[in-house]
Amino acid sequence: MTNQHPGPWDGSRPLSPRHVVRRAHAMLGRMDVVAATEQLALPTDWTIEQDRHTIIVHLDGRLDRMECVFSNGPSGRALPAPGDIWMVPAASRYAALAQGGFARFVEIGLPPPLLAGGEFPARVRHRDPFLAAAAARLAELIADPADDVGAMAAHAIAQAIELHLRHQYGRPAAPSPRRLAFDTQVRRFLADAIHATLDDPHDLESLAALVGMDVRRFTAAFRTAFGCSPWQYILDARLAEGARLLREGDRTITDIALSTGFATPSHFTTRFTRHFGVPPSRYRKLASG
Repeated sequence: MTNQHPGPWDGSRPLSPRHVVRRAHAMLGRMDVVAATEQLALPTDWTIEQDRHTIIVHLDGRLDRMECVFSNGPSGRALPAPGDIWMVPAASRYAALAQGGFARFVEIGLPPPLLAGGEFPARVRHRDPFLAAAAARLAELIADPADDVGAMAAHAIAQAIELHLRHQYGRPAAPSPRRLAFDTQVRRFLADAIHATLDDPHDLESLAALVGMDVRRFTAAFRTAFGCSPWQYILDARLAEGARLLREGDRTITDIALSTGFATPSHFTTRFTRHFGVPPSRYRKLASG
């Protein structure tokens, strides 16, 4: 650090400017989401003091030095690695001084009531694989606000993040081991989340985590709500989307297979033929008349 910038901003000197290279912003339900890339060739001040909780997910970049100070929380030197998460509680003061190459990150602001009164302590270099992956996906989706499909997917992922935050960091709900059913809102949320991310790998653990249930209860509740297993529902949704793409466009079968979550075109063709009775190429010809 230079003598001009001895440490994070404390009000005794002017704030150093921020050099934003790219910035995208979206309001997704109750969450305020910003995806940004900043150049850090010169010492750069980051400060937060708001009446909302703030989550910063570091996606990429190279920092040579960074020092942070919380009014009530961990302070000191901390270089973020991809996937590291900073959490700044509402009404806390946070300041950091960073310098290096660049930083690419997602900043999520959320109202404290979203966590139903749960504790939200200050955290530095916290790890939460689901939250990090979801934030990275949001950064991609909000980059093009004119993309209607992307906007729908962004809202679905934001809902998934909200449920995840409630489950992981909110006040625990009263246990209800006998509840093995989804209400209409949860059923619609799960359907939207699955349809918006057909190309993502899904597993029972991550799906169950979306609604704060263990795998056994989730599987039973899902079967009751949808009339099939989660895997069968996802497979049917992927095949239905594949059929729609075959009918409505000229994308290659390989492209359609990968965009709907199949590992290979041959896997897509096998499943499609078994489901519809004809291979994808034949289905496309029949659909076009």
